[in-house]
Amino acid sequence: MKIMREGVLPIATGENFHTLYEFQNFINAGAVSFPEPDLATCGGVSVWMKVARLAEAHNLPVTTHGVHDLHVHLLAAVPNASYLEAHGFGLEKYLANPMRITDGKPSRRSGRGTGSELDGERLKAHKIV
Repeated sequence: MKIMREGVLPIATGENFHTLYEFQNFINAGAVSFPEPDLATCGGVSVWMKVARLAEAHNLPVTTHGVHDLHVHLLAAVPNASYLEAHGFGLEKYLANPMRITDGKPSRRSGRGTGSELDGERLKAHKIV
């Protein structure tokens, strides 16, 4: 909270929080400008959406951390979306149709679910027999 009170830069945090209650504590204390849930570590889509709604109730934008192929859909589902954090972990080379960012906007993909599909041919080299 001291950083928010005495600093001049907005604070994005939460990528390592694992529960809704951690976000509640930071938001209620006024210690975060951009709550940053990561659906891979906070408890999945349901908790991510609860954090986004909690942030909205406090007039805060929500941002993301990692797993950008999935987070892009969550940001599209909330009115207080801000930034999509995109990582380059090298997984894209194993996806049939990786999400691309062009002119600051993620590409639209078709297909089932999130549109992310593994490329079986590219994965064959890593098969353990």
